[in-house]
This record gives sequence, C-alpha cells and structure tokens, in this order.
Amino acid sequence: MIPRITRQSLLPVILLATTGRVLPAQSQPTPPRKSHEVRLLQKKDAVVALGVAGLTIAAMSLDERFAANLQRPSVQTNRTLSGAANVFNNIGFPGAPIISAGLYFAGLSRHSGPLAALGMHTGEAIVLGGVLSEAFAMAIGRARPLHDLRSSRDFQFGKGFSNDDYTSMPSAHVTVAFAAATAISEETGRSWPSAERYVVPLSYSLAGLVGAARMYKNKHWASDVVAAAGLGTYSAVLFDRYNRSRPDNIFNRVFLPASVALSRQGARIDWSIALK
Repeated sequence: MIPRITRQSLLPVILLATTGRVLPAQSQPTPPRKSHEVRLLQKKDAVVALGVAGLTIAAMSLDERFAANLQRPSVQTNRTLSGAANVFNNIGFPGAPIISAGLYFAGLSRHSGPLAALGMHTGEAIVLGGVLSEAFAMAIGRARPLHDLRSSRDFQFGKGFSNDDYTSMPSAHVTVAFAAATAISEETGRSWPSAERYVVPLSYSLAGLVGAARMYKNKHWASDVVAAAGLGTYSAVLFDRYNRSRPDNIFNRVFLPASVALSRQGARIDWSIALK
C-alpha cells in the first residue's frame, strides 16, 4: 500500500503542473541544443565538502543529546508529532519519487517540455543520491540510534552490507529529499522565475522536515541528517551541471520528446533516441 502524501507535499507538483510552458506544435524535430561550458567538478566543491564535513562533525557532539530528547515518552506519545513524523517520513520516500514521476508525466500530458524535463531531472538526482547514500551507509557502518541511544560513536566499517542496523550515515530518505528539493529549485529558477520564491522555500522546508521525522522515528542521528542534506544537494548539483553542459545527452534524447505535433486525433510525440 502506498502511504498517504499530504496536499502540502504535492504543492510543488500542483504549482508547476498548472504553470508549465506548452510546447508549440512542430512538424520537424527541434535542432540539437548547444552545449554550454559548465564543468562537472569545480574547485569550490572541495570547499563546500569540507564545510559539510565540518558541520557533520560538529553535529556529532550533539547526536546523543538530540536523540535522548526526541525519544522522551512525552514526545513519543504526542499524537500530533507522531502523525507528522509519519507524513514527512513518507515524503522522503516514496513521496519524492512520486513527485518526480508526477511532474514528468504532467509535462508530457500538457505537451510541456520544461515541466517534463523538471520531472526527469529531479528523478535523475534522486537516483544518484539514493545510490550514493546507500553505498556510503553500508560502507561506513554506523549504528542507528535505535540500536542504542549511547552508540553514536559506534562505527564498524562495512558492517552495513550485512546488518541494516549499521546503515545510519547518511540517511537515504533525507538524501533523496534534498536531491529532489535542489533539482526542483534549480529548474524552477530557470523556467518559472515567478514561482521560485514559493517553490524553493517550500521544497527545502519539506526536505528539512523529512530529516526531523527520521530523527523522531529514531532511525538516524542529527549528524546523519546533516551529511545526507549535503550529499543530496550535491547529487542534484552534479546532474544539473551535466544536463546544462550536455543538453543533448542520452537521457534527454531518450526520455524527452524532440517535438509535439497537435492534430484532430490528438498529439504526436516524436522522440530522438539515436545514440551518439
């Protein structure tokens, strides 16, 4: 059964789906888009990575205190907090993939190239972030707080491959949520500048609440959330750079229509899937 997703979590989809640009009718495929000089890896990335690492290490000193406060009986028995945690936990997964797919298919149904691209590029960021977070979590082998609230320093390299209780850092749910928030924010700023001031804070707020929910449910430490936020954001940035520097890449050619021709019988969608 698919968990319920709140109306608030679907607001980015509603805003963009109702404002998506409609592609003009075309009888011929559009010419290949020109590449832009955007480096996939940049010097500032190292500085940002060091900053995230520093924040993660700083948060580790507060991990057990945060966990103990969130697991107090008075907090855990609060129905409002418990219900909210369940909702925002589901926004991370499966909510983020559902939002991505919803944007993509809404774009196709409305003949909107920018909207379909937003959904697909968000999906790319989600997949990359999810794969990286799972790989790191299994390799790092950090014990989850549910294992022991005093085990924040329990790291056993590689143990996560055989025991899910040792896959705490980073949080996959939070990584995916921040990957989606960043991808949506980047694409919105380019295609719908007027919606940016609403979509960006809403997207990142939802991602942050996913992190709070994972801590409330005793699945992750605070530092796991910080590390995941950095990893998810960077995953989206990498794919955004890739798509901007190589707009005619294989993913865009396969999943995005080259043209849409309207007729009395409906619409004909032409795809460019030639390998280069």
